[in-house]
Amino acid sequence: MLDGLPVVSGGFARGMMASRLLRLASRLAAAAPRSRAPRLALGAGAASLIAGPCLSSASCAPASTPPPLWHKCIAEAFGTGMIVQLGCGVVCAHLYAGSAIGPGAIAAVWGFSVALAAHLTHRISGAHLNPAVTTALTVTGKSPVEDAPAYIFSQCVGAAIASAVNYVIFSAGIAAMEVEKKIVRGTAASTASFNGAFGMVPNPRLLTPAAAFAAEVWMTAILVFSIFAIGDPNGGVPSAAAPVFVGATVAALVTVFGPVTGSGMNPARDLGPRLVTLLAGWGAAATTSWWVYTLGPITGAVLGGMAYQKLFADLLPKKV
Repeated sequence: MLDGLPVVSGGFARGMMASRLLRLASRLAAAAPRSRAPRLALGAGAASLIAGPCLSSASCAPASTPPPLWHKCIAEAFGTGMIVQLGCGVVCAHLYAGSAIGPGAIAAVWGFSVALAAHLTHRISGAHLNPAVTTALTVTGKSPVEDAPAYIFSQCVGAAIASAVNYVIFSAGIAAMEVEKKIVRGTAASTASFNGAFGMVPNPRLLTPAAAFAAEVWMTAILVFSIFAIGDPNGGVPSAAAPVFVGATVAALVTVFGPVTGSGMNPARDLGPRLVTLLAGWGAAATTSWWVYTLGPITGAVLGGMAYQKLFADLLPKKV
């Protein structure tokens, strides 16, 4: 006897043994417990707002360590800079280079720039790209408090660098505009030569600064409410499409509010370019209505984010 099998001479015996061993191995494999592949927990922390799906088996593997804070800050600076480079850049092209692009197309460029920047950075930093968004995420517990100062500083630095590049490119056109319209840089009236392309000033025919503040609160609340809804992991928006939906929201809001306040919604987008104009000779004129575009968006973002969390977040069925 050999392991309970009768010994039979010749090739037939070997065939019988092989057949029985194969059946035994098959039974053991069937009886073994099946291991289940671990699910990825998308949406932890800030990245929950705009988190893309795994694009390959390699990208689905859990990361050994999250990106360090300095790496996230570079992503935030880069993404915010891209928004200013493209969004403010298209306004510069219109004002200083004679571009015939209209308001609707300008709004579309703003939306596209936000969508592109968010798509490129969301896997690294969560794609805040806006101090108001960072504040709302921090207040609602979706982003670490200790990361907020570094994120906001990086966003403003990225916006300032991109705005400085825009100024270098279009400086001759700015000077020509000032000569043509008899604008003296540094006077109160010189806000007309940077408004929209760099910092922003409310349309005085429509709103007082206080009313412009209220408008910035309102539009930013809509934007951040939408961002929270779009990025809700229990919602119906595919995570890969989130940057596109956020960009479309921005474009729609710019179409409506652009002629009214300039549609700031992002303190870095205003403060970074204002710093450039302050250093480029506009002086005190560069600080006109700055508080409207810093305090207004931050207030609106917190209200919009908290409104979504309180009113809608718990109503959606939880996905498993």
